[in-house]
Amino acid sequence: MAGEPVLRTRIGGRIVDLPGTLDGIRDSLPEDQRAAFDREIGSAPLLDVPLIAARWGLPQEARDEDDALADQLRTGDFTGFGQLDDGRAGNDR
Repeated sequence: MAGEPVLRTRIGGRIVDLPGTLDGIRDSLPEDQRAAFDREIGSAPLLDVPLIAARWGLPQEARDEDDALADQLRTGDFTGFGQLDDGRAGNDR
């Protein structure tokens, strides 16, 4: 990825550089996933492209972890998730 745009994030506690362009994301995917990426990104509403690109740009292990967490939440299991703040300052309950 030298000289190309990158996105930097943390995965599993380590800093990881991810592709910063759609071409870079596509090139980083295994050959058998590229057609699915092309279909999804090509038919996406423009407002959804950044989210879709970010998901596909993650390594498979990170996507699998995200999918497992989403499945856990869908089943109503909030184990390991903290209480959300309602955003009101000085809220004493």
